Amino acid sequence: MILETSRLKLRAYEVGDVDAVASYSTREEFIRFLPLPPQTLESAAEFVSRIVGGGQPDAKNDWHFAIQIGNTPKLIGTIRIGIREPEHRQADVGYALHHDLWGNGYATEALGRIIKFGFEDLSVERIWATADIDNIASWRVMEKAGMQREGTMRHHRLIRGIWRDFVLYASIRPRSP
Repeated sequence: MILETSRLKLRAYEVGDVDAVASYSTREEFIRFLPLPPQTLESAAEFVSRIVGGGQPDAKNDWHFAIQIGNTPKLIGTIRIGIREPEHRQADVGYALHHDLWGNGYATEALGRIIKFGFEDLSVERIWATADIDNIASWRVMEKAGMQREGTMRHHRLIRGIWRDFVLYASIRPRSP
């Protein structure tokens, strides 16, 4: 499955994506706000192998997409949507973009497309995401993609030994007139 926007293609991961994933995931900026250890080429290879082997959706009911600019083969990031409460039609999203491409609207565009996919193709009612309280750039991505801030989750994640607060954003299915 391929999802497209005016500038981006969201596609399934391929075995050959390891170096591209490592090009952004091994940078300090990638894990700064995430509860992950420093990433390596080996961890990028494990991630890609797990995603490719897991199919769409995987056993956790996650849909993983590699983000690329148009028809260029260069992978610039990742985005995921996962059904968390099927009986309540709830999904969460997560995304990451290569640091060198921040500020170009690519994350907002990819998030907007994945939200549309969630509502139209997966028939979810509510899509939510979280971001570290200090990750203002991620807040802006969610807001520009139409998500609304619902609150702050105190001590939500333990990141490198420090409890961090996170903000919660969500979109609900648009109502037909």
